[in-house]
Amino acid sequence: MLAKFTPHPPTLIGPVGVFSARTLPLLGTTAACGFPSPAEDFFREDDRLDLNEKLIANPPATFLMRADCGGSMRAYGIQDGDLLIVDRSINPRPGHTVVVNWEGGFVCKKLLLQAGRYVLASSPGYAPIVVPEDVELDVWGVVRSNVHFHL
Repeated sequence: MLAKFTPHPPTLIGPVGVFSARTLPLLGTTAACGFPSPAEDFFREDDRLDLNEKLIANPPATFLMRADCGGSMRAYGIQDGDLLIVDRSINPRPGHTVVVNWEGGFVCKKLLLQAGRYVLASSPGYAPIVVPEDVELDVWGVVRSNVHFHL
């Protein structure tokens, strides 16, 4: 049983190249789920955030793809339509969420190791994929983060 990286990332959305800085205003407070304090100061001049810098650690080794999981990854915070930020420079380990090429298609699952065998786990209610001992697991990358769209 081996885990390996495939040499070239998919071009479903495309590889992430070198980004230019595009900072956005960052409010200097958190969003309370109750009544906000009227005493909070809001934007200051230095409250800027570059999402590329926060979300992408290694641009040459990163690619993006959309999640199409039918609800099977909700327990792990991934929903249909989310943008997956996948980093190929991270060595996949048990506990990581990974994108693998499985039976001719890409799947996003939680990588586990149980009784010496790799398992591609899903949310409760979905059957896990137990990787046979004689199958080389084709890992395309580790999901570093995902972006969920509300609209």
